[in-house]
Amino acid sequence: MYYIICALAAAVIIAGDRLSKLWVTANAQVGETIARLPLFNITYVRNEGAAFSILSGRLGVLSVISVLFCIGVIAYFVIKRPKHKLWCTALALMFAGALGNAWDRIFYGYVVDFIETAFIDFPVFNIADMAITIGAALMVVYAIFFDRDTKPNGDTKAEGDTEKKESVG
Repeated sequence: MYYIICALAAAVIIAGDRLSKLWVTANAQVGETIARLPLFNITYVRNEGAAFSILSGRLGVLSVISVLFCIGVIAYFVIKRPKHKLWCTALALMFAGALGNAWDRIFYGYVVDFIETAFIDFPVFNIADMAITIGAALMVVYAIFFDRDTKPNGDTKAEGDTEKKESVG
């Protein structure tokens, strides 16, 4: 059941990302700020790279990585059927963000960014970027606090495997 909720959440994020980007491109010229709000501005920017414009001009590579990541997430859900809600949520957010930005790269040759923070100097971003960032943060939280399938030496425990405590004597 939780898979359906994650899939719906991903669909809502993808739709919100697409609609917001369509709205910005229909209402602003590149570089134009069309709204000034207390915490952020709506400023249309084209990003031809990844986060912070790294790998600028490598749209083919970035597109392939994004699409392969999305295929990998779908395959992971089908094959592994992850159980933990936080892990599923993190994957769904990252999937939605990767697909949202991949769409732009494949069909436009750039990613539409438009959220410009007004309180700090930070690169302009979009809803897909927020989904990726929040998903990655949730993965870190999961890995630190909830992932009990890894032994201290990094080996993965088999299901039903229990650790024996030895007494010092």
